[in-house]
Formats: sequence, C-alpha cells, structure tokens
Amino acid sequence: MFFIGVGTSEAAAEFAAQLGVDPTMCFGDEGGAVGDALDLKKGVGTMWNPPAVNSMMDRNDEQSLKALGEAYKAAADNIGIQNLAPKDIKDTLRQGGTFVFKGEQMLLEHYDEKVGDNASIDQILSCIR
Repeated sequence: MFFIGVGTSEAAAEFAAQLGVDPTMCFGDEGGAVGDALDLKKGVGTMWNPPAVNSMMDRNDEQSLKALGEAYKAAADNIGIQNLAPKDIKDTLRQGGTFVFKGEQMLLEHYDEKVGDNASIDQILSCIR
C-alpha cells in the first residue's frame, strides 16, 4: 500500500511519523505530476461540497478527527507550516482518489469529485478481501 499526497517528500515523511505509517510507503507529489497523470480533479470549483463534508463528518468520530488535527499540528510544529504546504499553493486545490491494484490489475478506481467525496472503507476492503 502506498500513500501519495500533495506537498514535499519532507511533509510526507513527517505525516508518516505523526500517524505511525511506514515512511517508505508515503510520497509527496510536489508539482502534481502524479495527480496530473491520474487526471485528478483540481481547481476552486472542486473545493466546496457541504453534503460530502457532512457525509465525511458522519463516518468519522470526534476522536479520529481530533487525532488527525493533532497530527497535523504536531507536523507543522516540527517542520513548519510552510514546509507542509506545497510550494505552489494551487496544488492544494487538487482532489484525490483511491486506486487499488493487484499487480497490474486495477481493483478499485475512485476519483474524488469534491472535498469529502472519498471512497468508502467498505469499497476498499471489499476489493482486497
């Protein structure tokens, strides 16, 4: 399993440390080349989606959201907020996706249309069982 996010490799390593994830599995997509190759959505129009944000809040409990916020704050305290954010601020306007492969065979392809429009845990788990 690999995790790829916007920002630098330094930011990816720091998030891995904060969340207890193997840092060799975390990568920063500085400049957005991976996002472009996957044709991930981007731009201001993808950012505002109250129904999806409400859905995201419903599937995450207060404790998990608090833990994520604390990890982000600790990462910012450790390497500085400027080093967490991508150098090109436009890269923060990119949506993500979830892609699960078994070898070269794609088992799940989900593109986030807007903030909070993530693949469900059930979708992910059902394709890897």
